[in-house]
Amino acid sequence: MTSSLVHMKRIPLLLLALVALAAAGCGSSNNSSSSSSSSSTPATTTSSSSTSGGTAAPSSGKTLTIDMKNIQFSPKDATVKVGTTIKWVNQDSVPHNVTGGPLHSPTFSNGGSFTYKATKAGKISYVCTIHPGMTATLNVTS
Repeated sequence: MTSSLVHMKRIPLLLLALVALAAAGCGSSNNSSSSSSSSSTPATTTSSSSTSGGTAAPSSGKTLTIDMKNIQFSPKDATVKVGTTIKWVNQDSVPHNVTGGPLHSPTFSNGGSFTYKATKAGKISYVCTIHPGMTATLNVTS
């Protein structure tokens, strides 16, 4: 075999290795210290109202914190009252965003956050467009 033919056979293996490394980096969970913060509406209260069953309890006039960790929203389903501020906090080493309905955050890294004040009743299904399997629902009641 000629050396150029041997090199041509190595290209698919190198591409496969590169794809595998990129996929492994997406699921990494080391906590880096980079930080950014973005806000659509400033939060004025800091008390949290969530429960441990994967859903958040109804709240009014407070702040509900939704963690973004292990490539998931936690809680995945939340119910809040109109007037509640919702704050998403990235606790992963990979960047995330919050998109769906009236939610349009920029991409933010570990330690960064995005806030939204619920102004009308309704169901908001949202996703991290970087990780399409990362989905959740926000139910806003009056």
